[in-house]
Amino acid sequence: MIDNRPEILLLDLAMPKKDGLEVVKDIIAYDSNAKIILITASDDQKVINQCLTSGATSYISKPFDFNSVLKSINDISGNDN
Repeated sequence: MIDNRPEILLLDLAMPKKDGLEVVKDIIAYDSNAKIILITASDDQKVINQCLTSGATSYISKPFDFNSVLKSINDISGNDN
């Protein structure tokens, strides 16, 4: 059981041992309120839709800059900073 849960999780779609979409599904099965930003090198709308339907709250396309990451985090957290 995980006692300390992050407010927001940033997760890459391409990982060496397990697909990011599967990890998102596992996390959502454990905690349906998890806030996950999936990071992907793809700008294909089908891939983006898969990210969101798997349970990711948002996505960021690579390459990205700090401001786009910060904006996504603020959007999800409801923080206007």
